[in-house]
Formats: sequence, C-alpha cells, structure tokens
Amino acid sequence: MSRDRVHCVDCREPIPSDARICPHCEAVQPSPLVDVGVIVAGVFAFAFGLILAMLTIGTSRLLGFLLLVVGFGLGVGGYTRHVDRQAGRRAR
Repeated sequence: MSRDRVHCVDCREPIPSDARICPHCEAVQPSPLVDVGVIVAGVFAFAFGLILAMLTIGTSRLLGFLLLVVGFGLGVGGYTRHVDRQAGRRAR
C-alpha cells in the first residue's frame, strides 16, 4: 500500500488518504478537525478553570475546579483519540 492510502474505518479496505467517503462501503471517514476542536476546547476550559480556581472564592472557585477537570479530560482524551485513530487508519 502506498503512502497516500489508508484503511477505511468500517471495511478496512485501502482508500486514498484524502477520501471522506469510502468508495467500497460508503462509510463516512472521520475528520481530524473534530479532534483538534475538542483539544482546543479542552485547553481553553483548563486555562479558564485555572484562572477561576486561583482568583475567586465560593461557587466560582468550585466552577473553576470543575472546568479544570473537564478541560483536562477533553484535552487529553481528544489527543489520545487522535493518536488512536491515526494508528488505526494506518493499521498498526
């Protein structure tokens, strides 16, 4: 298989790397932009939560800690999902 081909997420047949729909089974291939959006949202939530948790008191501080946890989960989870998807598409 050449460098510009990857495996379909459903039927595992080789397809061009820029194809968004598999020509064999017509399954929609995942977009890496969704993973990037999740990671960016996670980093933003983490940073904003850190500011809230450090500089406020009361309920705002609790909201800051909640944003810290959610932001960390989104950032790390989005990155690992991206890495897993890339490895799965390359069939490693």
